[in-house]
Amino acid sequence: MKLFTLNQSKEILCILHLSYIEAQSDREYCENVYTDCQRFTLRIGRFDETIDSFNRHCRRERRGRWNNVSRCEMEKATCLLILRRCDDMTCKNIADILEL
Repeated sequence: MKLFTLNQSKEILCILHLSYIEAQSDREYCENVYTDCQRFTLRIGRFDETIDSFNRHCRRERRGRWNNVSRCEMEKATCLLILRRCDDMTCKNIADILEL
């Protein structure tokens, strides 16, 4: 006896995932994203070419007033900016949201 089709199963999983996200506060959800990312830091590294380039850009734009952000900090900033403020990934917004 088949209970669900493949598409129905995907829809149910999507709804459950969204319900899980909504049950948490935005900050709590983004902290979990950050923590999960940190678990894989040894394998994926703290920085990559994109993050290094972004850090250089922000250091120039903010005239040296920039603390380098790691890959995981960037994921957290992205998460917070999207969920809390629906805002762009600018140097200023990242510095503000991460309190740099």
